[in-house]
Amino acid sequence: MRYVLDIEPKPQSRPRFGNRRAYEERDMLTWKRRFMYLLKAKRPAMIEKGPIAVLLTFYVYPPQYLAKSKGRAEALRNEEIYVDKRPDLDNYIKAVWDCSNGILFKDDGQIAVDGNQKLYSFNPRVELEIFEL
Repeated sequence: MRYVLDIEPKPQSRPRFGNRRAYEERDMLTWKRRFMYLLKAKRPAMIEKGPIAVLLTFYVYPPQYLAKSKGRAEALRNEEIYVDKRPDLDNYIKAVWDCSNGILFKDDGQIAVDGNQKLYSFNPRVELEIFEL
């Protein structure tokens, strides 16, 4: 199954602490709610048990210096330039896996194989493919 979600990728934020409890930042919670809404709108069939493979591609809006580069304009339009800057890929992945729990799969412990990449694009989005193994 393949899903394209028109939402700008956002890395999982670190928990914040106050009044003897941990909490998540408001913008991260808002992003997660929107991601889950977009994913549920696709009406995915949840994989209840067994190993799965998940392939994720994060398309991130390019920084100003790269967007104005005439030498790389073609590669940017074709989404061929990999992101080699922060935030880390694993933080993007964690945010998506947290949101997909209970929607695409019962538990993220089912993920036996994963493949991930982040690319620059003028059309920020998250593309997700999931397969039963």
